[in-house]
Amino acid sequence: MFRAHFAWPMAPLVGLIALAGCGREAKTNPVHGMVTLDGRPLAKATVQFLAQDPGGRDALGTTDANGRFRLSTFTARDGALAGKYKVIVRSVPEADPGVVATNVQEAMRVASKRQKPIAPLVTIAPRYSHPGKTILEQEVPPGREVVFALESK
Repeated sequence: MFRAHFAWPMAPLVGLIALAGCGREAKTNPVHGMVTLDGRPLAKATVQFLAQDPGGRDALGTTDANGRFRLSTFTARDGALAGKYKVIVRSVPEADPGVVATNVQEAMRVASKRQKPIAPLVTIAPRYSHPGKTILEQEVPPGREVVFALESK
């Protein structure tokens, strides 16, 4: 009998804890765009949005043959969370043409299994490809298609 009286006042607290754990992931915004290098579409490149806001999440996309990409954060092509981002663009190595990671965690997992570094298809300047040196920035939601026009010189 004592247990029943003890458990009853705890029921609302247990319910609140259970509901807190069932929260939905933050809402993403569709983000798509194009990357060019010296005026030509840049194929087989990763476009990574590095979150700059507290609580933000990085997002990742891969360009197709026409230089077009769509970002993924939690699931394939779901977009990116609202906020400010630094952007890095890197060429995908020749040995990995079939590998298209759908999120940042998957890309890191694939890269960590690689035995030795593989040369990229195209060299992209550090001002676009290095997290500490990139000049590329983007606000999400973008309000329009995102275009990154890179130059090799």
